[in-house]
Amino acid sequence: MTFCSDIEINIASEQQQTQSTVGHNFVQLMPGLSVSLSTAQDMGAADTKHVFPGDDQYIHLNSVLAGKFEATVGNQLLQCGCGDFNIGFSGGENFCAYHSNDFSNLEIMIKPEVLTELAGEELSGIDIGKSMSFFVKQSGPSRKVSACANRIQKLIREQETKPLLLHSATLDYLYWHLTALKSVDTGNQIPLRERKQLIAARDFLLSDLSSPPTISDVAKAVGLNQCKLKKGFKALFNNTVYGCFQEERMHKAMNLLKDNNVTETAISLGYSNVSHFSVAFRKQFGVLPKEARLNLAPTIVGN
Repeated sequence: MTFCSDIEINIASEQQQTQSTVGHNFVQLMPGLSVSLSTAQDMGAADTKHVFPGDDQYIHLNSVLAGKFEATVGNQLLQCGCGDFNIGFSGGENFCAYHSNDFSNLEIMIKPEVLTELAGEELSGIDIGKSMSFFVKQSGPSRKVSACANRIQKLIREQETKPLLLHSATLDYLYWHLTALKSVDTGNQIPLRERKQLIAARDFLLSDLSSPPTISDVAKAVGLNQCKLKKGFKALFNNTVYGCFQEERMHKAMNLLKDNNVTETAISLGYSNVSHFSVAFRKQFGVLPKEARLNLAPTIVGN
């Protein structure tokens, strides 16, 4: 996970090949740029503290694909759930981590000079130089980042890896990852206690996608006033409270449509009016649920 310097990464950096180096859920796309998938099984027993060595060579961009992860790096606390993403450089700092038994993560590892060459002006807010020190920027879910992460995951897991498609998907991921993080930089100014309350608020909000709680209920559940809750969601997750709920609800709908018809999906998500569900679904994805059900291709899911 975040900032970990494992054997595969070291081997890839030493090889310095121009061709993709493919390993078990690990691909080196070019010298200084690699992508990997990791699961709970790769990281040891779940719900147990693990200490990982830091990495002082690569910047790491992570997207949690499933489960939860919590880590302390330096004086920074990271709490990540499915759909969350972050970018960081550990500067050699070790990190202590816990993960759930269903944890899965996509990680892009890129050397600072390669990121500068590829991203250019998209790096505003990140001080990259020879004396670069520890930093971490974290954000909540972003539909575009998640869509790119899922596409990369699919490409890596295909039996015959397509290097050009994978490289292209990784560049898309880098762009949307950096763009999304720029928009929530103010979230890093939120006090640690309040950040934890906001993350707890999001978990409470999304615990039952068939029954949206009121803002008052969410605020009371985590001990925040409604004003701080609303402002905090916008700053930390780049979304409103209801917007966060509805986005997750529609992604759940897309998954349900694989095995259920439109009416069954709408009812399971708490809709008494199927047409209201169809309008919300179309607003999220640009297609009606009956159209999406006919052909649930990755290109539809990502839009």
